[in-house]
Amino acid sequence: MKKPKKPKRQGPGTGAPPANHNGNGTQTWRVGWPPRPGAPNLQRNDKLIEQVRQIIADAPEVRPEKVEPLREAVASGTYEIDARKLANSIITKIILDS
Repeated sequence: MKKPKKPKRQGPGTGAPPANHNGNGTQTWRVGWPPRPGAPNLQRNDKLIEQVRQIIADAPEVRPEKVEPLREAVASGTYEIDARKLANSIITKIILDS
């Protein structure tokens, strides 16, 4: 009489792939990365990436709604620079760049 086969052990959590033993007592898990070429999720990502690139390409380099009020303030002499904010920005940039 044959011994019944034991079901394969599942990994932690629901629906995890079965563990593979690599011979040294540790377990490895298949996670499906990198995805194989032609995988449905990969194709959707490619389409999404292309859409994002197109949106970025179509966006104007200069946003007039942001620039025009500043231009008017500088032209009229009412634009004021907050010295403390400027100093903090310069110091932060120096620290982050070093």
